Amino acid sequence: MAKMTISLPDNLAEYVARRVASGRYSSAGAYLAELVLKDQNHRKLDDEELRDMLRQAEESGISDRRISNILLETKAKLRDNHL
Repeated sequence: MAKMTISLPDNLAEYVARRVASGRYSSAGAYLAELVLKDQNHRKLDDEELRDMLRQAEESGISDRRISNILLETKAKLRDNHL
């Protein structure tokens, strides 16, 4: 097992200490290890979703739409969704 030393701002260190004090985690290292594992799993989902989107796009074939029209439609969707 590798050993790491990290520095956190006081407010984050206090938060980690409270999480450990809650009894759910045996140590700050256990809490941080769980966070890293959750991040890894989240990243895997992102990668899988992206691969799925690319596969779907490839399977959909060649579009007869112009790039300028696609961009306009995309911008309108983003604007409608307040993004």
